Amino acid sequence: MGRKRDWIWRATGIIAIMLLLAFYVAACSESNNATPIPTPTKTPRPTSKLPQIPTATLTPLPSPTTIQIAVPTATAAQEPVTPTATAVLTPVMEVGDVPWGTPGPGDCPLTGLPVSDPDLLERRPLAIKVQNATISRPQFGLPEADIVYEHLSEAGITRFTAIYLCQEVEKVGSTRSARFIDLEIPAMYESLLAFSGTSAGLYPKFLNADFYDREFCYGWGLHTAGFYRDKALREQGVPIEHTLFADPAKIWEIADELGVNERQELEGLHFSPEVPEGGQPAAHIRIPYPHRDMIVDYRYDEESGAYLRWDGNMPHVDAVTGEQISVTNVIVVYANHVDTDIYEDEPRRNHPSVQIQLWGSGPAVLFRDGQAFEGLWARPKRDDMLVLRDDTGQMPIPLKPGNTWVQLVPLEGHRWTFEASWDSGE
Repeated sequence: MGRKRDWIWRATGIIAIMLLLAFYVAACSESNNATPIPTPTKTPRPTSKLPQIPTATLTPLPSPTTIQIAVPTATAAQEPVTPTATAVLTPVMEVGDVPWGTPGPGDCPLTGLPVSDPDLLERRPLAIKVQNATISRPQFGLPEADIVYEHLSEAGITRFTAIYLCQEVEKVGSTRSARFIDLEIPAMYESLLAFSGTSAGLYPKFLNADFYDREFCYGWGLHTAGFYRDKALREQGVPIEHTLFADPAKIWEIADELGVNERQELEGLHFSPEVPEGGQPAAHIRIPYPHRDMIVDYRYDEESGAYLRWDGNMPHVDAVTGEQISVTNVIVVYANHVDTDIYEDEPRRNHPSVQIQLWGSGPAVLFRDGQAFEGLWARPKRDDMLVLRDDTGQMPIPLKPGNTWVQLVPLEGHRWTFEASWDSGE
């Protein structure tokens, strides 16, 4: 009886082992034949070797359109940019073929308006970095700028680079540190650049920039006489980083002493007081930058013929007059945005600095006279100003004589991608 019981237990054990082996083989076979589950991938962080600063010979990155841009100059047909394999070359237009005017000798090349004093045109443009945090509002000096660029900085916030030439302005700021885009703007407008400093990662790029002799940097001790602290703001409890201001008259004076304040030939912009054909109603423009305090709205004011600006759902006013900022031309420029391996708040690594690749060409929308005109922006060479063309890439879209605000927006694919929108405002 005992031997029979042992035999039964042995048989049961053998059967169990065989069942386990069969189950294992079946499982392996099923695993090998199954469709693999895709694993999520991330956009790789840029390597430490970032794209080089563009030069006159740089081949631009592929643009969102296959149309090759050719930019007319004031004297002769410009050499076309070397086309890619898929680019379509169209004839270069002579200036005489363009129905829109260019500024005359006594006009501001950045606004198309007559200047109050021709001597203003004998100096070099001045670009100043301006803060846009809510604690810094209202800012000083923005209405006097000929052109203002608003761009994403980091953490979804925006900053301004304001360009001055054709108006006098006493105080600009608060003045803050430069960003990647400020490696491009001084080349585009042959300007001086005033800023408070840079992050550690950007420092060598500005130190080795081709416009270093035109830099004014408070934090580096570089021509600090062009800046000052507003003691009244400090006494009111405003953090010290928001109390630095630029003194444009002093900066131009120092530039004279340095021998870098000569007149520049700023060609490429076209102006017309007449409204061009082909526009769409655009009495209200909305630019939803990621930070809720920096969502931008423009509303067309028929009485003044310009757009009034809102920032963070509040009227954006001037610190001196208390009046709402008025803009003649609003240009939405879609450009490639790249998160770099430089961080603006080291040692924390939460907010990568954004490089805005404002070279080559891409989509753009001009808003003027309550209408929207879709086309292209173009900047084929490093020392070219950003200009506007229609969707063929050839015919300029004219600005209305007056000031211009350029809103830089990411192309599709960046984590902060969004679309500007506009409507009739009714």
